[in-house]
Amino acid sequence: MPVVIGGHGDIVDPAAWRDVASNVPYNVNFPLNGDGRYWFQTNTLATNTSGPITFIGDPSFLSTGSVNLQWSVVQVATDGSTPKLAYLTSGAAWTTATLSSAGAQLGGIQNGQIVVPLNTLTSLSVLKVQIYSTGGISSATALPYQIALAITRNINEGLSWDSPNPFDPINYNAACMDNAVPTATMSSLSVRILVRLGFANQATNPPPGMALLVQDFLTSAQTYLYKRYLQLHTKRLFRWKVNPGQRFYSLKDNDEDVLCNFQMDPLKSIEWAGIQDTRNVWYPLIQGIPPQLYTMITKPWRPARYDIRQAIELYPMPDQTYWLWIKGHFGLTSFIAPTDTTTLDSELVFLHALANAKSHYGQPDANNIEAQANAYRGELIAGTHQTAHYLPGTIAVPPAVRPTLIQFDSQGSGG
Repeated sequence: MPVVIGGHGDIVDPAAWRDVASNVPYNVNFPLNGDGRYWFQTNTLATNTSGPITFIGDPSFLSTGSVNLQWSVVQVATDGSTPKLAYLTSGAAWTTATLSSAGAQLGGIQNGQIVVPLNTLTSLSVLKVQIYSTGGISSATALPYQIALAITRNINEGLSWDSPNPFDPINYNAACMDNAVPTATMSSLSVRILVRLGFANQATNPPPGMALLVQDFLTSAQTYLYKRYLQLHTKRLFRWKVNPGQRFYSLKDNDEDVLCNFQMDPLKSIEWAGIQDTRNVWYPLIQGIPPQLYTMITKPWRPARYDIRQAIELYPMPDQTYWLWIKGHFGLTSFIAPTDTTTLDSELVFLHALANAKSHYGQPDANNIEAQANAYRGELIAGTHQTAHYLPGTIAVPPAVRPTLIQFDSQGSGG
């Protein structure tokens, strides 16, 4: 059992902690950002290589206040295991918390904190912390979890907020789908297409190959309109949790993907991008990272620029936890199965698909249907302007004020 080192008191003092080998826990330059955190590696093959770390400082610090255990998963194990954080404050009963689902998300969006109250402990109590993994399939080639643990006494690390919580992403978007946009299923729109093409008596049992043809008309129409129709009802705020030292983030691993199964379309217009820090201060990001800036690539700081290629890149690399916000559009949801619904206005999709189908079959009213589709789309676009539209004569312009010549007395002004 490690012996208390005299002169080392507070929990945040690295020398006041020892690992199972009675060494100071490794917390420098791993991986490439020595930030005072304690690093653990674990997977199914080696569930607890680092072992618990034990506080050996002044026992009086275990009797007041609380300690915050802030954890960040910077690499996910590839063997399907699940990471756990456990702490011991007295006796032999460990308190355990699951840090994340096995491989559920990328490392940069997995972090959190656990507050351990200490005011009920006695001088005979202990404080031990460990990170290990359970489950999974043992493999000598599997990557381990890399988990950084910050131990702090800062009471401001766990800020209490009134409702709504500014760090809860659900407070920045409306419900996943509301009633503003009429939707319809693939099966119902297919029946309408068949009826309008003259196959009413076979609408529920179309000729061979007809069902696939109509389905293709509908999916193609919605895809075309999604790219052509800019005023969409698909705008949302997307959030990524930014991890210290990590520059790249998958487009799929955002909170909206988890909450609503929405994924941001990087090819649609992006209205705003920025960073939210732990004080709830929002900073805008500049699009584009000139390559000459990579001269300072190893200098972490608050990100100031972003770029979207195969993933989202931030520059400079984050020096602490932030939240990346992008105001953009989510992509089309699945529209293949009979029960799948349209993402765009169902009547607009129907009219455009019907016009293409009628043209395919050489029916003379194809142009009339396409004109209806375009007029309908025009009304939808006009409606999205809301109070930003301009109609001549509807804005009151104040009368012009005749300019008045003002004379200055050179003597009175000291000239």
